[in-house]
Amino acid sequence: MSRITEKKDFKTLICLFSIEIILLSVMMIVAHFSLKNDVVQTKSHSEFSGSIDAVSNNILKKSFNGEGLSAFNKLENNISSEDTGELCKFYTFNLSDDGITSNLLRSVKNTQMNGIATNTATSTVIQPAVSDFSLGAFKIHNDYVNQRLDLEEILSKPLIIEPMDKSSILIYHVHASEGYCHTEADKYKLNSHTIEGEEDNVVAAGNALQNTITSKSGIKVLHDKTLFKEGLESSVSYNNAAKKLDEIYKTNDNIKLQIDLHRNSAISNNKKYGPTVEANGIKYSQISFVIGLDWDPKTGDRSDKTNPYWEDNFKLCMLITEKLEEKVPGICRRIELRRNPYNQNYAENSLLTEIGFAGNLFSEAENTAKLLGEVINDIYG
Repeated sequence: MSRITEKKDFKTLICLFSIEIILLSVMMIVAHFSLKNDVVQTKSHSEFSGSIDAVSNNILKKSFNGEGLSAFNKLENNISSEDTGELCKFYTFNLSDDGITSNLLRSVKNTQMNGIATNTATSTVIQPAVSDFSLGAFKIHNDYVNQRLDLEEILSKPLIIEPMDKSSILIYHVHASEGYCHTEADKYKLNSHTIEGEEDNVVAAGNALQNTITSKSGIKVLHDKTLFKEGLESSVSYNNAAKKLDEIYKTNDNIKLQIDLHRNSAISNNKKYGPTVEANGIKYSQISFVIGLDWDPKTGDRSDKTNPYWEDNFKLCMLITEKLEEKVPGICRRIELRRNPYNQNYAENSLLTEIGFAGNLFSEAENTAKLLGEVINDIYG
């Protein structure tokens, strides 16, 4: 018996059972009033139930090539095991000039649906470099990509988040010594930008992110704290980090989310720049994301094989931006586009995030890292 035929039979069976229930309800009402008026004598309960079973089994035999109830049970078990796998989270998006919002649906992984639920935005096109694009709090800065990108194409499919039962999250740092200020006076130390170890730097922010995720959701988090000293200001550090990622993925093939945590750097008015936003008396550093696309760094050619995940990474950044802005308006600075993958081609979902600037106090960056952890828990938990 083919699966298609079985499914049709199953639907037919449900319809027939529904009709039977209606008929039985009518019969019971008629029998009740008949007894009350001493007009007729009904069958005993056992006889009545037996007749129902006979009718049901007769319907089953006709629907399942004479196999009766056993065939129905077999089909029911098959559908349960084959068609109702673990439910994934499907995020679709609403686009408007006021911003981007998401919708959460749950279904099996192979469910087909459009990634855009509604679109009333005046424009969804990100122009070639150099350009800026915004929809409400969702801002994109493009310094490097010399081709137009269209959100309608990027969001043609939803973002799918699979269950994290046996999966894990990886946090690492291509530039592990990027530091923050410990005191206000540190903002004027213009020649001091790096701090090794695990205090007042991105590794410490990574610890805060890790602790928030594990304490609230129980999701396993791997935090690699390797310091890649060579080539801090060049692509060499990304190449060295890629070698480390190769080692990590050889023994951890269940990583669902990869986070490369950085901080930004700028000088303003003769001191380190460190903008903040405040909510409920708490100061947060701003956060930004970098999306690496699919240009091959060696050949300069664009290829799906270079980074097949960049569109999903794009959707994830959009979703996280929405959730962060709901908690603390103004906390998201922008999303920046890059041609090269920046090691975001290792996992299905990869983030390169910059939490704060060198001029931010570590406490401000730590607060933002914890907030990011809460949002990740909301999405992956």
